[in-house]
Amino acid sequence: MIKVYVAGKISKESAFGTHYWRDDFCTRLEKLSGLTLDMQSPVDATVDQNDAELVFGRDSFLISKSDVMIVYLSDDISVGGSQEILIAKYFKVPVIGLAKHGGKFNGSDKEYFGTIVKNYKDPFVFTTCDVVCESIEAVAEALKDIATITPKSLDIIPKSIDYYIATQKAA
Repeated sequence: MIKVYVAGKISKESAFGTHYWRDDFCTRLEKLSGLTLDMQSPVDATVDQNDAELVFGRDSFLISKSDVMIVYLSDDISVGGSQEILIAKYFKVPVIGLAKHGGKFNGSDKEYFGTIVKNYKDPFVFTTCDVVCESIEAVAEALKDIATITPKSLDIIPKSIDYYIATQKAA
C-alpha cells in the first residue's frame, strides 16, 4: 500500500466540479497501476477552515506521512498546490506532477514581454516536481516506479541560484 497525498484544487467551482474528485482520481490510478493507494486527503469538512494554522498543520502532517505526492496541476490550481510541493520537498517526499500538454504549465505557447515562448515549461513546476506527467496513465506508470524516484529537496533553491549566477555572470 502506498500513502499518497493528492494536491490540487479543492473548490467545487474548479474544473473538476466537486470537492471530492480525489476519490475517483485515486480509484482510477489504482485500476491503471494495479497498486493499492491510501489517500491522505486534505479534504476534511470537519476542520475549521478559519483556523489557518490548523489547516496548514494538517496538510503538512499528511504530506510528511506520505510516500508520494501527486499534484494535479489544473489550469485553475490555487496557491496551496505550489506550497504543498515545497512542503513535500522539505520532507523529501517524491512529487509527481500531472500537467496536461498544452495546458498553462506544460507545452503551451506563452507570450513573455512580446516574445512567444514555444512549448513553455513552467519553471516552478519542472524544477520542483520530481516527475512531470501529461496524463493519468503516465502518473500510474510513475507510481509503479516510485522506488526509483529520488526526491529533490530544498537544495534545489541554492542550486538554482548558483546556476543562475554562473550562467548569467551575476553576483
